[in-house]
Amino acid sequence: MKMPIFIRSPISLPFRLMGIKPSRMHPNLCTVCELMFTKVKKKKQIEIEATVMFADLRGYTRLSEHADPAGIARLLDKFYDECAPAIWKRDGIVNKMIGDSVLSIFNFPMERQDHVHQAVMAAVEIQRKCKDMQSELAGLPGVAGPVKIGIGIHTGTASIGEFGTAYKDFTIIGSVVNKASRIQGAAGNGEILISDDAYRSVQDAYPRLESRSYDLKGIDQPVVAYSVPS
Repeated sequence: MKMPIFIRSPISLPFRLMGIKPSRMHPNLCTVCELMFTKVKKKKQIEIEATVMFADLRGYTRLSEHADPAGIARLLDKFYDECAPAIWKRDGIVNKMIGDSVLSIFNFPMERQDHVHQAVMAAVEIQRKCKDMQSELAGLPGVAGPVKIGIGIHTGTASIGEFGTAYKDFTIIGSVVNKASRIQGAAGNGEILISDDAYRSVQDAYPRLESRSYDLKGIDQPVVAYSVPS
């Protein structure tokens, strides 16, 4: 799993001629890599060191109740289209798009020692893109006011694999995922919050970040998180 085939590189030409297509999780990976995922699936799950990022479109429930459905659909399309390239560019994969949230994984299947830093840079780019597209979003039917994104990042050991029987789903689970989700929920509109574990990996690049302690649902002890400027 350390050297997947980059489907857009020159070496991949024979594979493209054979009809092998880009993976839905990352366009530089191919369906051969998805077959490699199947080997992981047969083990049901494996443990990996990963960084998990949740990006959430704020105010979606309010918007969906009052805005034009066509405008909401275009807003979600724009949100997904801006998140995915920022994640892919830094060797992350988009594991799930769940309503108004995007779940991404870094350090699988493409392994990088700086996967935490890559996730943080992806988050910064997503927030900057959100700011840049405000005028475009304001023109969508029924979308009033600024659109904001909250992002949470955590890193650690997680389980990845295929879960379920009647409906099988390839995803990542564990306390790392839950904590990243809860940190995202604590992030303010337009804010990037990263866990203490994540900050230790990037503190040289982001010295003296502001930290706060949060009481998060489902987590017994207060969680220290750091706000990354974007």
